[in-house]
Amino acid sequence: MRTLKVLSLLAAILAYCLVVVGNIVRITNSGLGCPDWPLCYGSVIPIARADAIIEVAHRVFAALVSVLVVVIAVQNFRLKLSAALMRLSALTLVLLAAQILLGALTVWTLLETGIIALHLAAGMALVGCMVAMTILLRTSEQPQRTPQARHFGRAAVTTAVAVFLLLATGGIVSGSGAALACSMTFPLCNGSLLPNGGSLVLVNWLHRATVGIVSLLVLATFLRTLKAAHSQTPQVARLLRAAALAMGIGFVLQAGIGILMVVTGRPAAIATLHNATGAFVWVSTLSLAVLSNRLPVTLEAPAPRTEPLPAWRQTINDYVTLTKPRVISLLLVTTLAGMLVTPAGTPPLYLIVWTLIAGYLMAGGANAVNMAYDVDVDTRMGRTKLRPVPSGRLTSRHAFIFGVTLAVVAFAMLVLFVNILSALLSLLGFLYYTVLYTRWLKRSTWQNIVIGGGAGAIPPLVGWAAAYGQLTWPSLFLFVIVFFWTPPHFWALALLKRKEYALAGIPMLPVVAGDSETAHQMWLYSWGMVALSLMLAPLQAMGLVYLISAIALGALFLLRAWRVNREQSPVSALNLYKYSLLYLALLFAAMVVDRMVIRL
Repeated sequence: MRTLKVLSLLAAILAYCLVVVGNIVRITNSGLGCPDWPLCYGSVIPIARADAIIEVAHRVFAALVSVLVVVIAVQNFRLKLSAALMRLSALTLVLLAAQILLGALTVWTLLETGIIALHLAAGMALVGCMVAMTILLRTSEQPQRTPQARHFGRAAVTTAVAVFLLLATGGIVSGSGAALACSMTFPLCNGSLLPNGGSLVLVNWLHRATVGIVSLLVLATFLRTLKAAHSQTPQVARLLRAAALAMGIGFVLQAGIGILMVVTGRPAAIATLHNATGAFVWVSTLSLAVLSNRLPVTLEAPAPRTEPLPAWRQTINDYVTLTKPRVISLLLVTTLAGMLVTPAGTPPLYLIVWTLIAGYLMAGGANAVNMAYDVDVDTRMGRTKLRPVPSGRLTSRHAFIFGVTLAVVAFAMLVLFVNILSALLSLLGFLYYTVLYTRWLKRSTWQNIVIGGGAGAIPPLVGWAAAYGQLTWPSLFLFVIVFFWTPPHFWALALLKRKEYALAGIPMLPVVAGDSETAHQMWLYSWGMVALSLMLAPLQAMGLVYLISAIALGALFLLRAWRVNREQSPVSALNLYKYSLLYLALLFAAMVVDRMVIRL
């Protein structure tokens, strides 16, 4: 055990160094310092060239990390210390294989931007796994945690994921040559808040926007951790504070170095320091996430609110709730992806903004009308009875008028600022959801989700039409992917809420045919969805970056669907439901990255 702990710490340190050296390779353009692989100019020892020496140093670190990862994984499998360590060991081996393959592809494809970005992401993930393993080997799992402690841990994990995505966007910026696409200006981009100028400008601007969003999340996690540390034991408090301070200080340093890098023209030394601090932020944020879920954190439930919200605030909250913001966020992801992957290239930012605003209003209006119609059903279901209409805070009439008004405003926006095709498609989605699904299918047939899934599949068509002006075969594949995704996603929820749907008189598949048939149908639709997602590559609508991502994401989806089909348990259904949300967002994000890579 002692040797294993030492090896895991050494592997984490070397993996961090590997990422830093890999960034030096990219910044100094030494990626082709050795044009062949695994040798360098046909030799183990390269000729006396600086770029070759840097690349060989990178490969040496990679070899050391590879040996350590394999040794540690074998030892974990042999000792069988915990299921978490065994799963983590398996993941490290998968990431190691991916790193080796992507490293070879980086050379063979002559430094294709997408492969570089994936190589960096896999390297950062490997560092994270080794850091997590190091912490797991030194702490014991807590069998019982309060709901508040679990929520605290989930918030820390969310921050870690956000930081990882931020670093991934930074890798795309660096690898694509977009680092100075906004010139040497900050915080504006080329003197504008919403600049135009092609894919490079958009990539740079999106990275800056992501920095702003993640900054708020890091700040909230930092303050919450310091507050939580006051009520912990001295040892737990010390570890939480150390991780939080490392995260906060590292993030401030990285942001400051990033600004300095822009205004000074991105010299190699500052760019290297920026990437090194980014990796440090990732390590410290992940450490906080693991510690928050591993240590015996004790948190008390917040005191219940004794005074009601002011009437005006409650009314605003209720009208916002009618739009279902959390549901719409995923629809906007598919809309944005539809805009960014068309053959027309990167659309102007003003077009993106108008389309997303109108998309939110149209979808929010449809959700409001749905709540107005379904007040009788929502009253009988535990998860919906506290909504504004069934609780009596708003009337069905007010919800209906509000929803229709939002739809009219959204339609006008699309007609005036985008184009008529996107407006008509958006209106079709509104009518599909409110009339075809809500008023007819939902209460009359178990096919409600199957046929009704078309409503949720229209947003990517709206995005495509907004940016391209017409629909083509690839856009229809975006539609059918979401269409086939909808049944396993919603049936997973229906398995968890079968009794409520039965009480409300809604003929969802688990109510009509039982859990076994529902799980079987979910398994079949999952295969259809994954197969359709992979078809985009042979049809040349997407490239290698997307294909690799779709295979990995689809395999995980099928694994969870298989568990639902085999176990038919609430836990497996909940796991699939949660992952399905992440799957669709990441799949469409992979489409965007793939197309950006091609254009860059």
